[in-house]
Amino acid sequence: MLLKGAFAPEDQMVRYLNWWQWGYLSSTGTCFDIGATVRAALASFQETGNPYSGSTAPCSAGNGSLMRLAPVVLFAYPDVTAALAYAADSSRTPHAAAEAVESCQMFAALLCSALAVTPKEALLDSMAYLPAEARLSEMASGRFIAKTEGRIRGTGYCLESLEAAVLRAVNLGEDADSTGAIVGQLAGAYYGARAIPPAWLNALAMRDDIEELAGKLFERRRA
Repeated sequence: MLLKGAFAPEDQMVRYLNWWQWGYLSSTGTCFDIGATVRAALASFQETGNPYSGSTAPCSAGNGSLMRLAPVVLFAYPDVTAALAYAADSSRTPHAAAEAVESCQMFAALLCSALAVTPKEALLDSMAYLPAEARLSEMASGRFIAKTEGRIRGTGYCLESLEAAVLRAVNLGEDADSTGAIVGQLAGAYYGARAIPPAWLNALAMRDDIEELAGKLFERRRA
């Protein structure tokens, strides 16, 4: 998006394809742990050239588009309307199931509220998005906060990933790296980069590239 100056779905899918086949921007230099939904979408894009190749099947509503959402939101912020639109389009490329798309829009609204220094207890009420999907609508009401730990799961399902990220993070196990990636975005938006422990930063793969990208997103907002 930074290179194109706008959301470019074809460019997004080409980069994902390069990651899948040649390890582009992988911390290990090779693709690992690619999900079936993403693999199918990339194979379809490779064959048809249609960037919106994500499955719309409800069973494909994985958390892959949630894990990488923060840069999309930062590109648009403080334009919340644009952030919600970009979040939806960014999800639809490999994850087009309605719950996956709306999970991204809901998360984008949360990230925008956190970036606006909204107090934690007011984040849900401050969201500029009301999902239509029944389970996400119930989540937006805040009733899930009263769930006991035994009823919260950190799986690859988008809605359960959001619940786990907000309530318990990686200690739930299961798809812990994905849950951590989601909660890390929200924590970063709320606390800022200075709150990240130096030991974590020192061990970060491709730190220079990440900080360069973050700097460009910050300069875009200032401009």
